[in-house]
Amino acid sequence: MAFLRGINVGNRRPKKDELTAAVAGSEFADVTTYQASGNLIFETGLAPSDVEPILEQRLRDALGYEVTCFVRTIGQLHALLDDVPPAGPDEKHQIIFYRADPGDEAHAALAATSGPNDTLRPRGSETIWTHVGSMLESPLAALTPKRGAPVTTVRTAATIDRLVTKFG
Repeated sequence: MAFLRGINVGNRRPKKDELTAAVAGSEFADVTTYQASGNLIFETGLAPSDVEPILEQRLRDALGYEVTCFVRTIGQLHALLDDVPPAGPDEKHQIIFYRADPGDEAHAALAATSGPNDTLRPRGSETIWTHVGSMLESPLAALTPKRGAPVTTVRTAATIDRLVTKFG
């Protein structure tokens, strides 16, 4: 499964058929999208780290712009969901995806950006972000990478749960 960064923002709104045709090939089977195309589902025998550059090249060739992909297996997503705590009153869980573990310094920088209603649980190549109230009230809402910061994409834990339930 690949999570595509910024695929449905601005004038970038490729259709499902355009995305699936762009990445279809002998390495990928049963290619489809879920919820507004930012989630690409497929079967492959390749390792996630081998899949990312293939997908990115094919999407760049087909769409004409860079699309950063964050690939995870269903097993990795199951383990991630096991680490998401139960939501308390008014809490929502977001998952921040990185390409790889950005390290303690990057996790500390993210924590320094967070607000009083945010709780961050770093876990390697993801961070579980719990916020109380609206996500837009948090200073983390924009998550626009600063120069040199790791590139990320964010999905709700509920979206990840629906993906795993439907496709896992």
